[in-house]
Amino acid sequence: MATLNAHGSFFRIQDNMTRIQQDLGNNMQRLSSGLKNISAGSRPGDVAIVKSMEAGVATLSYGKQNAEAGVAALEMAVADLSRLSDIVTRLYEMNQIGANVFTTADDKAMLKLEHANLDIEYAAVGAAVKYRNVDLAVATQNIEVGSSVFGSVTTNLGFGVAATSLSVTDTEVSTGGGAVNLTAEKKIVDTLRLKAASQYNMAAWHALHATNHLSATKIEVGNYRDVDFAAETSELAKNQIIAQAGTAMLAQANAQGQGVLALLQT
Repeated sequence: MATLNAHGSFFRIQDNMTRIQQDLGNNMQRLSSGLKNISAGSRPGDVAIVKSMEAGVATLSYGKQNAEAGVAALEMAVADLSRLSDIVTRLYEMNQIGANVFTTADDKAMLKLEHANLDIEYAAVGAAVKYRNVDLAVATQNIEVGSSVFGSVTTNLGFGVAATSLSVTDTEVSTGGGAVNLTAEKKIVDTLRLKAASQYNMAAWHALHATNHLSATKIEVGNYRDVDFAAETSELAKNQIIAQAGTAMLAQANAQGQGVLALLQT
């Protein structure tokens, strides 16, 4: 009976030793690679999840870039529209000067000349609200800022038809009679600025949301793919201790069998 028990213990310990050695090998591979999944059969569910999430991260990265490009485009557009607003403000000043009874004929002629120059600048700026040759002064100019894997989101960069010509005439400005048309002009520019600023805020939010989404997803991918070095190191130390204890127990189990055999021989 003693021989049978000793013999059975030997094989059970040997089986445990084989499994512990395999676990030790896996520990060392994970620590050396930094990856949880080190073979075709390890954690197949995690592998499938990670591949799907990596595709989402890739598409989301480009969605984030799209949103950031939209922010840059609308920032430029708001700056251009601010220049149009400055031109209208200057025309208000000129209109006030033209209404002054002490403004001479030569002064009025200079006001008309400045009006002509401002009219040219106004048309040039209004017609060039473009980013990378894409016209933003249209009703709709959509970009995709989401992910085709996690869900696509569309935002509009267009803010309406651009103002390309002044309605107030040089005569009206030089005589101080352009207040009505200037008020209408100001309303057009202010409306465009308000719309463009609103679109900018929306694009900026999408860019921030995409950035946060991307960061969170990368962390989640790491939870499935990357090794927890603290836990894996602890597991390695535990398996090493078990392996050492198993070696000692294997020697003892083998010694029991040898002792019984020696006893029988004597």
